[in-house]
Amino acid sequence: MGLLVRFFSVPSERFPIRESELDRFKNGKKKYSEIKNQKANGSLFCLDIACGAKPFPKANVLCDLHVEPVPDRSMKKIVTGGKPFVLCSCCELPFKDRVFDFATSYYLIEHLSDPWKLLKELKRVSKHGFIQSPSWFNELLYGEDVHTWVVFKSGDKLLIKLIEQSLPPIRFGFLFHRLYRLNSWRILHAILDEKLHLFSVTYSF
Repeated sequence: MGLLVRFFSVPSERFPIRESELDRFKNGKKKYSEIKNQKANGSLFCLDIACGAKPFPKANVLCDLHVEPVPDRSMKKIVTGGKPFVLCSCCELPFKDRVFDFATSYYLIEHLSDPWKLLKELKRVSKHGFIQSPSWFNELLYGEDVHTWVVFKSGDKLLIKLIEQSLPPIRFGFLFHRLYRLNSWRILHAILDEKLHLFSVTYSF
C-alpha cells in the first residue's frame, strides 16, 4: 500500500504510515466486517447516529439532531453523500426495534446530558453496534469545552464519569489544539492511537 505522501509534507522515511493508521473509522469498519462475515447473505443494514460532517462510510441511513453547523462538530455542515437522512435526537430514535444489523456512534456520547439513553436506543434499534469516543488522556490533553463526560473501558464494560470529577481543572488544550494543526503531530497522534490506543475508547456489542 502506498504512503499518503501527497497529503503530508513529512518525509516518508521518517513516518512509514499505512492508510489504515490515519482512518478514524478503522475500528468501526473492523467490527462491521466481523458482523458481516457472520451473516449468511453477507450484507448489513447500517445506521450512523449523529453522522455530522464525517458519516460512517458503510452506513445505509444517517441521522443527526442538527442540519446547520454547530460547535459540537466544529461548525461543519451535515454531509449525507446522497444517503437517506433522518433529523432526530439520538435519545429518541424513530426506528423500529432491531431494524438495523449494525449501528455506529462516533464522538457523540461525551456530549450528551444523559449518555445512557444513547446506549439504550442503540441497543434497541440495532442487533450490533459500535461506539467510539475520546479517552481520558485525550480529554486531558485537548480539553474540549463541549464535552461533559469522560469515557473509560473496564474489560467489556463502558464506564462514564463527569469530566470535573475525573480530570484536574487545569488541562492542556491551549497547547495541543495548536500542535494538532501541524501535520507531523497529527501523524504522531495517529500512530500513538493505533499502537497504544491512547486517544480513543471503543465499545461494541
